[in-house]
Formats: sequence, C-alpha cells, structure tokens
Amino acid sequence: MYPSQSPKTGLIVSGQFADICGVNKQTLLYYDKIGLFSPCLKDKNGFRYYAPEQVDTFHTILALREIMPLSELKQYIQIRDKAHFQAVFERGVEKLTQQISRLEYERAMMLRKLDLVQEAVNAEESIIYTRYCPKEYLKLSPDVCALQPGRGEPSAMGSIVQYRVEHNLSLGRGIGGILPSSWLESGKPNGTHCRWYYSELAPESPREEGFIKAAGNYMVYYHVGDYHTTYQVFPKLLDYARQNGFDIGEYIYEEPLADEIVEVDPSRYVTRISVPFTVTRGSPPG
Repeated sequence: MYPSQSPKTGLIVSGQFADICGVNKQTLLYYDKIGLFSPCLKDKNGFRYYAPEQVDTFHTILALREIMPLSELKQYIQIRDKAHFQAVFERGVEKLTQQISRLEYERAMMLRKLDLVQEAVNAEESIIYTRYCPKEYLKLSPDVCALQPGRGEPSAMGSIVQYRVEHNLSLGRGIGGILPSSWLESGKPNGTHCRWYYSELAPESPREEGFIKAAGNYMVYYHVGDYHTTYQVFPKLLDYARQNGFDIGEYIYEEPLADEIVEVDPSRYVTRISVPFTVTRGSPPG
C-alpha cells in the first residue's frame, strides 16, 4: 500500500499520479529508470512523489511518444527550450496531420468495401439489370495475351497487386478484369480468364494515366461462384442482348464484390459482370 497523501504538501504519490495519467506504476518506474521522466521527490523509504504541474509534462510525453522514438523524446525533455519546443511540435503536428489523412482515406476505403458487399447481398442472381454507369478511370495491367504463355495471368495480376500495394488501395474495391466482348461467344479461349486486370486509379494519379471505362448503359449480372466460372453466364447475356435489340460494346468488365476477403468458400463469391450496350431497336427494359 502507498500513502494516500504526501508528507510534502501538494505533492501526489506515485499510485495516484499513475491513475491520473492513465498508466500503470511500472511505466513511471521505467521512465524514471531510463531518465525520461522522474518524480520530483523520493523519500528515504522509497516512496515517490510528483508535483501537480508534472501531469501536463507527462501527458506531453505520452503524446510525443506516438510520433518520435523514446531516445529522441528523452533528448527533448532534457534540453527543453522555446525554440526546441516549437520545432518538435511543428514536426509533430505535420506528422499527425499525415496520419489523420491516412486514417480518413483508409476509412473511406473500408466504407467503399462495405457498400460493395451490401450491393452483393441485395443483388438477385437470376436477374439481368440494366442501368446507367458513370465514367471511371482504371489502371490496367499488361495484355495477358501478349505475355509469356502460361505466365500471362499471374504476371498481369502481379502488376496490379503491386500497384495497389504502392498506392494503399487494398481496402476498397477488388481487382477487376476486362475481356473483349467477342469472348462472350467464344467462352474463355485457351483457359484465359481475362485479357487485362485492373484496379481503380489512385486518387493522386493523373487521369490521363488511366484507362477510361466509358459512361453509358450497361447490362449488369451478379454471378455467384468462383471467379473462373463467370463465363457460364455469357450465353444468357448474349440471349438477353439479342432479345432486346442491344448492340454490345467493345469490352466486358468483371469486378468482385464478395471475394476472398469476405467469403471463405469460393462458391459463394459474388462478381459483378457489366456489359455496355446501345439500343438498336425499342427501348431498354426497366
């Protein structure tokens, strides 16, 4: 047990000081040991006492330890002056501002992923939807068919994975695929799933670096199953286009909504297949 009040009027015993600052006594002992923060008084019985004004100093240490190593923090505490204080705190504000921006960005990415999964939950697999989609700018991989046979897909996919890692895009949309619309009739030639892989373009990237997914009308189908089984719905999409007088655009887009991050069973993955079209007769269904 420690005494509840210091023999020195106005001082705070170590246990109470730790409670006030939201740490344990071992933290106080460690900081004293390394010369970072010490009590203002140690009596002959080994009790430690802190002055009330040390609370602010300690909270400053707790804040600064988030942005600098203990060795640098110790140096600051030992040689405090106005100029040093300004330099340290200006750097701290800049670093914390960057951290806040990063956290806000990651939060937005997570919210985007939640929206995509909710879209997958709400979708009905038996329906082909028609809707207007806005323009998008995408980062494309190399052409799978132009790469080394047997290694085209892994190499193309790897380039997009690397891009996403470099631009911290892994918390939002998944890696999509693009295939020529001619593949709707031919299936998946030579076992190739997609011709190109893509990611959303990083916010800081110039728009001219991106591939444009044109705005316009799209047939949209939500395929439930492994990524490599999406071709099974191609005949259904072709039939629907013919029945409604649709001319299909140049490219088909596939994007995972519920993927390996969401589902452990590949048979429960949900991929959104988007097929651009124009109307040659009649009007698109509602």
